[in-house]
Amino acid sequence: MKRFLGGAATIAVCAGLFGVVGTGTAAAAPLDIDKYERGDPAYGHIIGSVSFYNRDVVVQGTVKSHTTGCAQALFEIYETPSSTPKVQTRTACGRGTGTSTDYNFTVDLGPGGAAFVTVTLQENTTGKWEQVPNGWQQLLNDARN
Repeated sequence: MKRFLGGAATIAVCAGLFGVVGTGTAAAAPLDIDKYERGDPAYGHIIGSVSFYNRDVVVQGTVKSHTTGCAQALFEIYETPSSTPKVQTRTACGRGTGTSTDYNFTVDLGPGGAAFVTVTLQENTTGKWEQVPNGWQQLLNDARN
């Protein structure tokens, strides 16, 4: 008696015979990756990277507070030098261990992605967000500029 393989078994046998494997799409490689690090012993510290892709930007890193207030990483993502930036913030509050915040986020953009991203370390010991001295850095998308 002959037995017919049906359904998934037939597909598996055919795939094996013809050398067909999964057809998922590979993740695109970033066009450019820039690292940033800004800090002040009195206020806080930010460290991480920005990966520029054709239609988005991926930002990852850590913000750590060294103050009794909070430290904040401010990200401004520009599609062109004259465009209104897309803004993201990440905050850590308090002094000592356990006062850091890790982040990993994506900002969707149009074709061509971002021209540049500014990263600013801010603190609020006075109750108002202020830029930490030497706390600003601009990251250029070298693939576009």
